[in-house]
Amino acid sequence: MKNVLKKFIFLLFSFVISTHIFGQLPDPAMVGYWESWRDLKLKNIDSRYNVIQVSFAKGQNRTDYDLVYTNNYSDSVSGYVYKNTNPEDFRYLLDESNDSLFNDSVFAVIVDSLNTIDKNYNDSLYEAINDSVFKSEIKALQSEGKKVLISIGGQNDPVMLDSIQEKNVFVSSVNEMIDKWGFDGLDIDLEGASLQFNDIKIQTPGDIRIQYMIDGIKEIMNNHHVKHGKRLLLTMAPETAYVQGGMSNWTVTYAHGGAYLPIIEALKDSIDMLNVQLYNSGSQYGLDGEVYSQGSADWILSMTEAVIQGFECVGNIGKYNGIPSSKVGVALPGCHSDDAVPHKEMEAAMRYLIGEGPQPGSYELIQEGGYPDLKGMMTWSINSDKGCNPSYGFVDTWSKVFTSNPYIEIKNSDEIYEGQEDGKIIEVELFNDVFKDSLDSAGWMINNLPSGVELDSIKRINDTIVHLVLKGNANETYLKTNFNTTVEIDSSEFKNFSNQLSRNRGAVLKPEISVIPGYVEIEKYVKYKGCGVGNISEADGGGKFGWIWENHWAEIEVDIAESGDYIADFRYRTDAKKTHKCILKVDGVIKSFNKIKSSTKWNVWENKEFDIKLTEGIHKLTFQMSNGWLHLDRVDFRSTLSDNSFTVFNKTFFYPNPASQILTFGNELKGTVNIFGIRGELVKQVSLNEKSQINIGDLKTGIYTVQLLDFNGALYHDKLVKK
Repeated sequence: MKNVLKKFIFLLFSFVISTHIFGQLPDPAMVGYWESWRDLKLKNIDSRYNVIQVSFAKGQNRTDYDLVYTNNYSDSVSGYVYKNTNPEDFRYLLDESNDSLFNDSVFAVIVDSLNTIDKNYNDSLYEAINDSVFKSEIKALQSEGKKVLISIGGQNDPVMLDSIQEKNVFVSSVNEMIDKWGFDGLDIDLEGASLQFNDIKIQTPGDIRIQYMIDGIKEIMNNHHVKHGKRLLLTMAPETAYVQGGMSNWTVTYAHGGAYLPIIEALKDSIDMLNVQLYNSGSQYGLDGEVYSQGSADWILSMTEAVIQGFECVGNIGKYNGIPSSKVGVALPGCHSDDAVPHKEMEAAMRYLIGEGPQPGSYELIQEGGYPDLKGMMTWSINSDKGCNPSYGFVDTWSKVFTSNPYIEIKNSDEIYEGQEDGKIIEVELFNDVFKDSLDSAGWMINNLPSGVELDSIKRINDTIVHLVLKGNANETYLKTNFNTTVEIDSSEFKNFSNQLSRNRGAVLKPEISVIPGYVEIEKYVKYKGCGVGNISEADGGGKFGWIWENHWAEIEVDIAESGDYIADFRYRTDAKKTHKCILKVDGVIKSFNKIKSSTKWNVWENKEFDIKLTEGIHKLTFQMSNGWLHLDRVDFRSTLSDNSFTVFNKTFFYPNPASQILTFGNELKGTVNIFGIRGELVKQVSLNEKSQINIGDLKTGIYTVQLLDFNGALYHDKLVKK
């Protein structure tokens, strides 16, 4: 009975997905890799992604050529059926499939059979149900004109064909996989171990394994056409080392530079879109002989034009003849890595590349007027783009460049500081549409404002600009700069557009300016690149810290009380294996070059002091990592005039921390306890003579600095979190 039921289910599923029309790749294409192991359903992907690369197929039977795609929905995606659930869960799944074949009578038969067969149910049947949901979501995307491809390779799943026999297994397994799931095409994402060829020649591949790969892909496409009468789509996503790296002597000699070029050249007529990964790369040569580094507009332009125009490789590799721009995409990370290009810079590069904007950097395109027929853009990954700030910021940029869809941008009309929000303005600018003449405040919303602050009124400035006026001041301390204020506008406020618009990046609400002498909290940066904010465990004092990666920086606004020599006392943690270098700049001018290394291990907080000269006034203080990385809790700035006569100890000398009422000090510590507020103001002073405890119940919740000057001339200080 079980087998009969399973066959019945599978027959239904096969019929559901048996037919659909394959067309050409959407133009312009917005390609995104979908990480199947992360918690994002296909049906919930932003609708602007019109090419979805399901990643990845994997080798089975301990091979790198016999490929299979295993549906991960049942293991990783919330809301789908798990083992040993109730029969009624099938109702949800059948509804999810959105198919009229699964009607009430069919559902009744399935539930009745399950109840009579096995109360624990059959795992394979659950897999069949989950597979059907996955297939139905692929089908739903395809019904909207989107294309869903299976990607092979990637960093962790190499593919290498060492013989004709392996090539034949590769071909049959890929065709079978595509047929099973109903994919529209094949994405070739060979990386690392998949490209360790010995003799690389573009016109006549010297390594027979290159030819096996070329022939295998041709056979897969031919088999699909013969069986289905439809063309299989083909995309590729090589890394720059294996394409533009063909122009580098070092890369060709030591890193298989140009190894992808024979495959591209042989299949260029069949390729629908070539998306060279402009990330995880380092530096590469452009056609002008200059070296360009990833993460900039010049990088995008120089690497993309090289792919289109072609180039002569070094050594005996030969000439790569290029590929039409109508088959080329610009492939970048959304925001998840250090090599991501800022969205504004990305947009400027893309507009220049397609001939719709000025030259944004030093690289000048060889082809006057650019490449208006560029195929589109690609990102790794859809999942990452969703989690970026702004969410789906990458697809936003694609939409701005390649479509006429309306969108909004938000910014401050003037600076907005903590505790001074009342009456301040957030400006909203609308593109590709106009606001209605009369606006309704009910159609506007601002999310993620500080507690105590709300939207007061809206003022229509002109057809495309509206001012949102804030009311009230924050009643809680900012723990970091607020970059996440989100504006949502109902479709009723636009003259033409029929959908809601939102933007969650652009307005900046800043903490109060840090006062020196006093301590600077790095997580309160107001501008940054390659930084983030983390949480400190309660055992280490609680609160937050800022992290900075190599070649990146964090900028903080400071108010320096008087000019002079200061000690900068870093509370940090970092790797013990090497020396890390942090540059301190004031208004862009280097003031100190500081070498930092952990004396224990990376997750232990330590202190180290450096000398620095500072000038009175309000300034921009920048922490820039020229080498290595750093987690910074805070940096205490003390005038040397106040410290010359003291021995300073930066260590825990009281407990508990955090605390709400009582602080206890070691019995051996006697002297004066000073407690300073977040801006360096003295809020409490107590003599620690006979007793070893002080009461802090009168202090407000927040972060303080506790200093103890003992009778021996030693100065202790540490951070306190008051609950």
